[in-house]
Amino acid sequence: MNKNILILTTIALLGLGSLKAQDIVNLRMDAAWQGLRGPVASMDEDILIKKDYFRDDWPSRKWFRQDLRNCLQEDKGRIMTFNPNGRLASITYTNKGVAGLKTQCNYASNGLLSSFVGEGYKVEAKYSGTDADINIYAETKSYSSKVNLATADLNKAPYTNTYPFDMKCRQTLTPNGQILTSKYFYVDSVMAREISYTYNHLGLLAKEVVVDYQRDPNDPSVSTILYQYDNNNFLTRKTIKGTAINDVLTYVNNEMGDCVQLTIEHPYGNEVYTYEYEYDDWGNWIMRLQFKNGAFDCAALRTLVYRKKAGTSAADEIALTEEAQSAKKAKMSFEAEQRKEAEAAQKEAMKQQRDKEKAEAKAAKAAAREAAAAEKAAKKQAAKEAADAEKAAKMEGKQNKDQATDKVSKKKERKQGDKADKQKAPKEPKAKKAKKEPKADKQKAPKEPKATKAKKAKKAKKQQESPAMQPQHEIQTLGGDERDQKAVTREMKRRALAAEKARAKEYKQQQKARKAAEKEAEKAMKAAEKEAKKGKK
Repeated sequence: MNKNILILTTIALLGLGSLKAQDIVNLRMDAAWQGLRGPVASMDEDILIKKDYFRDDWPSRKWFRQDLRNCLQEDKGRIMTFNPNGRLASITYTNKGVAGLKTQCNYASNGLLSSFVGEGYKVEAKYSGTDADINIYAETKSYSSKVNLATADLNKAPYTNTYPFDMKCRQTLTPNGQILTSKYFYVDSVMAREISYTYNHLGLLAKEVVVDYQRDPNDPSVSTILYQYDNNNFLTRKTIKGTAINDVLTYVNNEMGDCVQLTIEHPYGNEVYTYEYEYDDWGNWIMRLQFKNGAFDCAALRTLVYRKKAGTSAADEIALTEEAQSAKKAKMSFEAEQRKEAEAAQKEAMKQQRDKEKAEAKAAKAAAREAAAAEKAAKKQAAKEAADAEKAAKMEGKQNKDQATDKVSKKKERKQGDKADKQKAPKEPKAKKAKKEPKADKQKAPKEPKATKAKKAKKAKKQQESPAMQPQHEIQTLGGDERDQKAVTREMKRRALAAEKARAKEYKQQQKARKAAEKEAEKAMKAAEKEAKKGKK
């Protein structure tokens, strides 16, 4: 599509910001405005969308292009006819293959439309020099009371149309019909939107300024749109800056002037549309596939009928034939070059994919090996720690047991020694022993004064009368060997029990550490297997 035509379409899209205003901003709707080449008599264009069972791999199949109507379903379309001067004569709108509204186009003396009915609106235009006064009427459908609006197919149900007044547009034009300003007013003549257009030295749109009063008449929003072109005058970049929008559209075009890639840069992310075409002998595309972010989106099919000019000579017919043949050759050459580039790109992409898969598989194997080695090492370390702990517990138990045995043996030896001493000592009569001991005391004790001796005798008599008043250290010495042995036994038992509890606690901790290590190793193994599966996919 020639970018002069694309510009006009863009103006239409940004005129009122609604569907009903798209075709009225510029009222030049001839074949050239549609981007068509040659003497086109009619064009039947259908938009095809995906069916419910559409498979994403179909567009890569060889038969897909030849079998589009079976792979896709028709959505909306239009049938356009052109008069011998190339001006649009009528449009018939279709929905799912069923013809609907048909409109006839009328033109003023300046070649612009004076009346036109579109989908959802009607336009009437009057011109005075370089000024245009356009009335816009919105469509209102009235259905019969017999139609159930909740369940009926409104595209097929009968209805009557009325077109109440909706909005007025006043335009100033250049002598050749280019728009300089467009001002839109509500019914009460309150301004809704104002647009001004600036063109470069080649007559191509360079700048658009849109002032919108609809949100707040006292504080309108302002948007600026800038256009850039390449050496072939094809649109390459459109920048939109405004209060609520800040987008950049970048176009990549083929030799025929049709966009093959459109990148829309939003503040929140990007969208990429790519297009594939097939052309007829006149260089008009008859099939277009649209992909959004790499995935198939929709397709468009065109059936074009060309007119032979009445009264043309044989030389003119030959010239037309040669022009068509030249266009066909150019198209074939371009398509061959496209196929080569596509094949080379496909090979490179397949190679990169294979290299990527190999690298991912290698990485997955390495990760699996590392996970297996880590699991093995963890198990080995856990087993070693458990064995060491068990060995240490056994040794400690043996030591405690030996200590207890030694203490029992010593106790037994002491008892036997005491028994032997008792057996060896000669038994003396109690009376003699009692008499003997005081005598010895008398022999050993030094003579004391009588007063001191009397005091000591009195004190000894009191102690004999009250045994409970004896010094505590003397009471504790009674039976001391037997109490010491019992205390040693209790201490040995307490220490043995504490050591056993410590060994049990340590063993539990080692078991817990071993299980944690095994669980971590198993988790690493599963992650490696998952990465390996992902790499294979």
